Amino acid sequence: MSQDQPRKPPLEKIWDFFASVKLSFFLLLLLAVLSIAGTLIPQKEGAAAYVRAYGEAGWRFISALGLQDLYHAPWFVLIMALLAANLVICSLNRLSLTLRILGKDPAQEAGAMRKAKDSFNLSGEPGTNLDRARRVLERLVGPSAQAKDQERTVLFAQRGGWSRFGVYVVHTSVLVIMAGALVGNFWGYAGFVNIPVGQSVDHMTLDNGQPRPLGFSVRLDKFDISYYPNGMPSEYRSEVTFIDGGKETQKSSLIVNDPAEYQGIDFYQSSYGNDLKAMEVDLVRDGKKQRLTLKARAINQLPGGAKAAIQGWRERVEMGAMYNGPVARILYQEAQGEPQAYTAFTPGVKMPQPGPIKFEIVKLQTEPYSGLQVKYDPGVWFIWVGCTMMVAGFFIAFYFSHRKVWLRLGPAGQGRTRVEIAGATNKNRLGLTRLLSRLAHELGGGPKKAE
Repeated sequence: MSQDQPRKPPLEKIWDFFASVKLSFFLLLLLAVLSIAGTLIPQKEGAAAYVRAYGEAGWRFISALGLQDLYHAPWFVLIMALLAANLVICSLNRLSLTLRILGKDPAQEAGAMRKAKDSFNLSGEPGTNLDRARRVLERLVGPSAQAKDQERTVLFAQRGGWSRFGVYVVHTSVLVIMAGALVGNFWGYAGFVNIPVGQSVDHMTLDNGQPRPLGFSVRLDKFDISYYPNGMPSEYRSEVTFIDGGKETQKSSLIVNDPAEYQGIDFYQSSYGNDLKAMEVDLVRDGKKQRLTLKARAINQLPGGAKAAIQGWRERVEMGAMYNGPVARILYQEAQGEPQAYTAFTPGVKMPQPGPIKFEIVKLQTEPYSGLQVKYDPGVWFIWVGCTMMVAGFFIAFYFSHRKVWLRLGPAGQGRTRVEIAGATNKNRLGLTRLLSRLAHELGGGPKKAE
């Protein structure tokens, strides 16, 4: 009658769960699928953008799962942590076996010779051939150990034992890269600045629309655009100066794909355009026009106690045959009235207005600006180190192996020596075969096989 197997303690069950290769495969597949979702679904957009793209139900689903900011979602971080725990426990499980293999006494290894793969006879007694066999073995493989097998002597040597750690280097590199990604996600930031020529900025606008101080100033000294013969821009370049503590500390030239770095913050050339300084408009009431100059980003006090501000503007809007030109949104408030928003076009356009007045755009006062992307990623060095480690780990794992070689020398009668050669390797058996063939050839046991 069979007996029930003893139940494993809960901690051992948890350990076995995290040591599972199936769990590694599942988590990696899940992260790959989520990364695809994070690529297809725009990140950190406003709610309106998701409603337009996916509808109300789609937005509720995206918002509930945090897919609009996937890489900061708690459950995404949890999956990363599970994968990290899985890699660590898998490595610890395998590391104990690796250390036992590498920790074996070479003398004991010599006494546990594997099945011979080649054998031949040499002239001379075993004692006269032993020293030469040892020298050849140590030159081709490494330091040797010696053991006795009845009347025979066994020499053992090994090389490349350190290559067994290649897989652990790869595992560690994945953990370092994951750590870099998390550091960048939680302590890094990204946004943009628009700098008019000759002016400076000391803050940036984050991707979520919030301002953030830079801790220094950036001045746009010069902005140039080169064009192709067909009129399309071929290159735009910004010459900037970084100012810290009132002193010019660094000058840089930015073009697309050639950023500047200052205090660990990267500045990328990304766009250009015209910045509105002021707008001349006609306030039309009962057929009469009043010329006004409205400054951008300011509440303009008008004659009679009225106020006006430019809420937004577009340098050019194409509306087919109806209109083609600048458009502005102007917030206007009478001295004793409520604020009212008006859309302003150039004179002569027949557009409905919400009240008894309308605004007509007479002239735009603009100045060119350069748009720079700003990114700070403190985890980038983790990722560089992790990638370097991964390449090194894969190189070790694929191009090096742990090889063990035994030579057994014993009497063959008539003053001759019987030589037997055995070997073992954890991978690249063809390479081991070539090594044993070369060893036999140099000992005088036959022709050397082609390598």
